[in-house]
Amino acid sequence: MLGLFVGAAHAQEMAASEAAEEWRDETTFTLAPGDSAEWKLVMDAGQTAEYRMLVEGGRVNFDQHGHGGGNSVTYEKGRGSTGSEGEIVAEFDGEHGWFWRNRDSADVTVTVRVRGEYAEFKDAS
Repeated sequence: MLGLFVGAAHAQEMAASEAAEEWRDETTFTLAPGDSAEWKLVMDAGQTAEYRMLVEGGRVNFDQHGHGGGNSVTYEKGRGSTGSEGEIVAEFDGEHGWFWRNRDSADVTVTVRVRGEYAEFKDAS
């Protein structure tokens, strides 16, 4: 019986480890009060990328948008966000991602994980 319990616990650890490895790219950065950052996925029209954003130590405002080839689109805007998750479906070829600004009075740390269909995840600040 003990072996079954240990085996089940090990299986859960393995599943958690594999789930963490599924993210293709990850970035973490700290924003001082008033600072901003911008990160983009280089995508072709119709490609889909999944994301998870976590904000620690405070809140941020963000603008999730895309631009390229004379096109631009706003996907979502957030104020006072402590994180979100979802997917971006590129409406056209170009760069699609986020602009963040720390409007709080203390440093905040932002972690973004992405996976899916895209050529590159890059710092566009």
